[in-house]
Amino acid sequence: MLIQDLHEWMIPSFLFYKINESWLTSTKRNVEIVKNLMDKISQLPDELLVKVLSFLSTKDAVSTSILSMRWKSLWMWLPKLEYNFRHYSVSEGQGLARFITSSLRVHKAPAIESLSLKFRYGAIGSIKPKDIYLWVSLAVHVSNVRELSLKLFNFAELPTKLPKSLCKCKSIVILKLKDEILVDVPRKVCLPSLKTLFLGRVTYSDANSLHRLLSNCPVLEDLVMERDKIDNLGKLSVIVKSLQRLTLKMSRPCHLDGLKMNSPSLKYLKVIDERLESDSDDESDSDSPRYFYDFEDMPKLEEADFVLTFQNIKKFFGSITSVKRLSLCLGVYTEESLYHEGLVFNQLEQLKICSCDSDWSILLARLLKSSPNLRELEAYVIEDHPNGRTDLPNQWDNQLNCVPTCLLSSLETFRWSEMHGLLQNQMDVAKYILKNARCLKSATIFFPTTYAQETRDEMIEELSLSFQGPETCQVFFH
Repeated sequence: MLIQDLHEWMIPSFLFYKINESWLTSTKRNVEIVKNLMDKISQLPDELLVKVLSFLSTKDAVSTSILSMRWKSLWMWLPKLEYNFRHYSVSEGQGLARFITSSLRVHKAPAIESLSLKFRYGAIGSIKPKDIYLWVSLAVHVSNVRELSLKLFNFAELPTKLPKSLCKCKSIVILKLKDEILVDVPRKVCLPSLKTLFLGRVTYSDANSLHRLLSNCPVLEDLVMERDKIDNLGKLSVIVKSLQRLTLKMSRPCHLDGLKMNSPSLKYLKVIDERLESDSDDESDSDSPRYFYDFEDMPKLEEADFVLTFQNIKKFFGSITSVKRLSLCLGVYTEESLYHEGLVFNQLEQLKICSCDSDWSILLARLLKSSPNLRELEAYVIEDHPNGRTDLPNQWDNQLNCVPTCLLSSLETFRWSEMHGLLQNQMDVAKYILKNARCLKSATIFFPTTYAQETRDEMIEELSLSFQGPETCQVFFH
């Protein structure tokens, strides 16, 4: 059955070279060369041949089984298996399903280092959810899988349920679940080896599934979550003491009641809320956000990236004072919501800030005063944030009664990506930094290509006259 399904699924391919068929048959000498080459390769030990096969795609590696009896089962020792298909017909899908089931049952490797199953745009019903269920069960029970990646897009009418045994797998180190998959976490969960977890646009069986899952991953270090649909989560809690890297990306229409984080070992944090710009106008006048953020102290945090809206960021900023690299696009409701003097970002070396919010320049001024060792500064605007091209009220001058320490002693690189020089609020900030940064080594400012040459020349002249940095500093206008 395995060989029959193999021929239905694969297109035989040569092991090491893509050799033109007409060239192969053109002369007897060429055929002899290839034959001698294959004879020499076949003399290598099995361990080395399996190592070589691991550099091929699974489909090509399986195809070598037709070369000779020696090669017939070598691919069954492969530590990594990847089945990635789209646009398959019913017969192709059924043949592939039978082949994968048979091969997993007779696979000879002591453990599958990596199993990747990606099915997109196939004929509905050719590969069924029960097939995925069976393959994951075999990988867990028979093959001690260490990395499992599932991506199911346009696969079935309902999200595909996975076996509960996956939540008790002792061998799995990396788990990636994406798209039409149901995360149904039982009460008893134990993933003692899981270090990396990716949950992309999946559906959860209930609001507590994620909490049960994360609470039983004692060595989890890297978590990535992408949400862009109604997935049955309300309040999002990430409470993992061992976690070192966390990425959360939320897009409309996913729902969020609140975000609570308590992960004191975090070194990298990225939270992107892309729902904000698409929220309805009737909700935009609210004087408080429709959800809350609760961030506990993160004393080991080194890098953070945020695109968020806050009612009050005082506590939030107090929890990230250890960062070395910080990227911000923050919406706040009033100036009083911004953090006040007293916080010091002694470790901060790189700062990126988006100029789309009405109070962005106030926030920048306070960060400059609070970051005595800042070395790199970049201003930018996210493409779909329209306020970045609006001449918002500028209160920059009211914030700085003296030049910040970082401008006098540490700032070496200043960059502005797509600065709208016709906006006075942006020009004021740029001119201040060019005037007062005493240690600059390079300054680069990009203008929109839509500006007329004469307009650009006028802005360049105005900025150039403001520059009072060292003579060795390289200033570029693009």
